[in-house]
Amino acid sequence: MKKHIAIFSLSALLVCLCFSGCGAREPERSAARLADYRPVFLEGSSGGVSAAVYSGVREDPYSLDGECGEKKDYAVVTLSGYDGGVDGVKAELKTDGASYGVELSPHPFDDDLSAELPVRLDDGITSATLVVGAEEITLTGGAPVYGAGYALTLAKETVYDRGEIVLRLTRSPLSDDGGRYWYVSFTEGDETSSVLINAESGEVAAVRDPRAD
Repeated sequence: MKKHIAIFSLSALLVCLCFSGCGAREPERSAARLADYRPVFLEGSSGGVSAAVYSGVREDPYSLDGECGEKKDYAVVTLSGYDGGVDGVKAELKTDGASYGVELSPHPFDDDLSAELPVRLDDGITSATLVVGAEEITLTGGAPVYGAGYALTLAKETVYDRGEIVLRLTRSPLSDDGGRYWYVSFTEGDETSSVLINAESGEVAAVRDPRAD
């Protein structure tokens, strides 16, 4: 029995090492196909006001047509619950060693305010501060248990792996559980397959694969 347990433990360890070692380089190997790679997601709230910042690199101009072009660095700041009128709100995003002035404008599809910066925050960043008027909002988000390499590897094994790739760390679009998820999609022509993966448990939360219908 002890021998069987030892073999099982070794097998589990090898699987983990495969995902954390080989899988960790998957975004680098697939860089030419990555239309949007967004490994940074920080969020926080203060006084009823919520904010988030997303950052990475994406195709410019962004168009999921199956072929990836030139890319640019970007960071998107969003703000909700802040009464700033309709003309936009000035704010300051502070990170370790850098500060960026932003002007947040009303989002065209919801009540949030947002702004985009032509910078890429460090992939290892765990905190930032957004100063808006009298509010100082601390944004946090340490490295997820399951990283980008694991998510991309698992997604490639789950759905049809062809065309442009979108790989984003985000909050769940399916629930308000406050957890972070990896959204991974593959677009070829007019077909898109996607996988939603829990970044803390490593489990697949949702799959969309039109080729399987």
